[in-house]
Amino acid sequence: MELRHLRYFEAAAEELHFSRAAERLNISAPTLTQQIQALEQDLGVMLFRRTKRSVVLTEAGRRFLDEARATLRQAEQAALMARQAARGEIGRIEIAYVTSASCLGLISTVLAEFRRANPYVDLQLHRMETVRQLNELVRGGIDIGFLRPPLRYPIGLTGTLIWRQPFIVAIPEDHALARDNRIRVAALAGEPLIASSVELELGFGGLIQEIATEGKFAPKIVGRAPDILTILTLVSAGFGLAFVPESFCKVAIPGVVYRHLASTGKNALLAAARRRDDPAPAVKAFMRLLRTVLSRDEWKMRH
Repeated sequence: MELRHLRYFEAAAEELHFSRAAERLNISAPTLTQQIQALEQDLGVMLFRRTKRSVVLTEAGRRFLDEARATLRQAEQAALMARQAARGEIGRIEIAYVTSASCLGLISTVLAEFRRANPYVDLQLHRMETVRQLNELVRGGIDIGFLRPPLRYPIGLTGTLIWRQPFIVAIPEDHALARDNRIRVAALAGEPLIASSVELELGFGGLIQEIATEGKFAPKIVGRAPDILTILTLVSAGFGLAFVPESFCKVAIPGVVYRHLASTGKNALLAAARRRDDPAPAVKAFMRLLRTVLSRDEWKMRH
């Protein structure tokens, strides 16, 4: 028994007239009769009681019609879901992001548009530092990572630079430098600095040194913290100053003010990383939308 037998039977049961049912199915009446007889033989029951003047369903036929309709609808739903999955319209995407990425507005824009266009794709978000994101991408724990690009991606991963922004300096609000709107790098000579411990793991350890070199002084690093919010908490407590991406101007931490640097060409970079040969259609659809958003005037100037 095949699905076409169920479709033939459904048409015949609804029309109760083989010629009309055959016309509806775009087949000949003898072909329909032959297929219904084959179905009855396969089932071992009579589905129709036929005379020269009428066609009626038997009790077995009435019962079978309910099940045939349910099976056909389920098959149609299964086919629809398969097509949607192939187009990336259903599925699940695990997305991780570094804290600074959430401050830009870019990720939330892409998520909102993707969700409107693909309401049946389950989007799961995880705040995660770069090193862990790379590990989770390799092992399949996440599908897309918004992270600081490493000097070299692990085997099997690829990344696309999507954003660049200048570094600014986070300062305790009662610090003397907080009175200035823009701070010369040289003015930071001798100031205690708090750095990220993650930078060393990724080869970013030269960032503070590079900025300090512009100001012609040796940096005085007094501590390291595993994430940016911990760094800002230490700044608020007066432990020192810290260089952070410009997007953190939007993060209000009591006791912390942000000031731009008068002259530094150093930028904080953000990349979208994924597995190089990930076949998931939903992931591909998400990356296509990300590229579309980045091509718009309000975003394309910063990557």
